[in-house]
Amino acid sequence: MKALKIRDIMDKNPIVAEVPGRREDVLRIFGKYEVSGVPVVKAGTKKLAGVVTRNDIFRNPEEEQLALIMNDNPITISPDASIKRAAKIFYEKRIHGIPVVRKGELVGVVSPTDVLRVIAEMVDDVVENYLSPIFVPLYQETPLPAVMKIFRITDASALPVLDENGNLAGIVADGDLFTFSHLHESISKSDIGLGEDEDVWTWEGIRDVMRLYYETSKIQLPLVPVKEVMVRDVITTYIKAKISDAADKMLENDVDQLPVIDENDDIVGMIYDVDLMKAVL
Repeated sequence: MKALKIRDIMDKNPIVAEVPGRREDVLRIFGKYEVSGVPVVKAGTKKLAGVVTRNDIFRNPEEEQLALIMNDNPITISPDASIKRAAKIFYEKRIHGIPVVRKGELVGVVSPTDVLRVIAEMVDDVVENYLSPIFVPLYQETPLPAVMKIFRITDASALPVLDENGNLAGIVADGDLFTFSHLHESISKSDIGLGEDEDVWTWEGIRDVMRLYYETSKIQLPLVPVKEVMVRDVITTYIKAKISDAADKMLENDVDQLPVIDENDDIVGMIYDVDLMKAVL
């Protein structure tokens, strides 16, 4: 594990946005590729200009120019750095992507998923030593506006949902709020300047991003309980399970978190991909 470098695990062909550019350009990328953040390069080059995430767009709902929305001073890492260096950044900053830069140029991106593959193969420890400091269960009757507020306060990507008996009933991710909107089809293609020649599948992806954008920045979410949008078939991990098994579950199911249960099937915490980064520190 110690011999591996960032260049050995990074994505060498990352999705990028370019400046000059506009908010709609980034939303197209988010929708098409189902990502929530990308590096930004200067048009026609590989020179890193910044990073833009979905949260950057939500924080600047009135801004059109990408240069004024993006973070122009992101954390970066060298391709020659150790995996431990990336894991430390993920663990301490709780971020999900680091541009890999050589001489000012973008050569790749590394994510917690890349490190998880190493953990899944090489680390033998138990889940209870890696429980997340963020553990905020929701009651299933909590209305969606309150849920969104909790997401913003905790900066969690997913939260467990409990029933009236305190049992795990489901889990809700910030993306699940996309699909439950009183806007429904009222956001038209013209709202984001899509031309008639745009692919329908591209529009489908973008529309979901735009729903959350409109809902969080301009329109209140409907007062319906979180149980209406939560995922009921929850993938969990046992508190005494090996973290290599937990990492495998995250990779196989394409999730970045797992509720943790004890021998009585009671939920006792959460574990996120960034929590597992501690295994290589």
